[in-house]
Amino acid sequence: MLYFLDLLGTFAFAITGAYKAKGASLNIFGVIFLGVATSVGGGTFRDLIIGRTPLFYLKDPNYLLIAILAGIITYFSPTFFKRRYSFFRFIDSIGLAAFAAIGVSISFSLFQKSSSPTFFSFILCVFLGMITGLGGGIIRDSIMGQVPFCLKSGSNYTASAFWGAFSFYFLSFVDVRLAIFMSMIVTLAFREIVSDFGIYKKLVKKNTVFK
Repeated sequence: MLYFLDLLGTFAFAITGAYKAKGASLNIFGVIFLGVATSVGGGTFRDLIIGRTPLFYLKDPNYLLIAILAGIITYFSPTFFKRRYSFFRFIDSIGLAAFAAIGVSISFSLFQKSSSPTFFSFILCVFLGMITGLGGGIIRDSIMGQVPFCLKSGSNYTASAFWGAFSFYFLSFVDVRLAIFMSMIVTLAFREIVSDFGIYKKLVKKNTVFK
């Protein structure tokens, strides 16, 4: 399940990167490149920090294939994603939740081999979980010459990644499936209920209009 969500998140993140590149009138190579960089950037940061080689997308080419496919689709049909922005924003939120959990899981597996959990391992695992979720967007916005969205005032993207990674870390000691489920719920709650741009706030506004 987590693997499927990881691939889904890769597809969604690739679309966000490719769509931004398309909006800046980049050619097809630029669109695909930015899509790939956005989708695998966070995991690349994580693997390089912990010395995990070969990089995950070199071991499993499905990640690159999905990212490239998403870039090509976005390049030739950008209006499709523009009209369904809310849906793909939700998919992006799922991707963030999956990436945060995966980042923690992969990082924690290193400490399991060497010693029992410590405060340092907790800090590092949560940090790397956040990096896995946020890294791609930071690369995307930096290449485009913009302040990364997750660092902007009013954005709860970083908070969503933190609490998702935080909840996964502690609940994984109880049950991994429970940890995955609750981590997803926590991240989605921050992104889609707490955020002013989430699905919940949009539905409330629509209902208000019709009253």
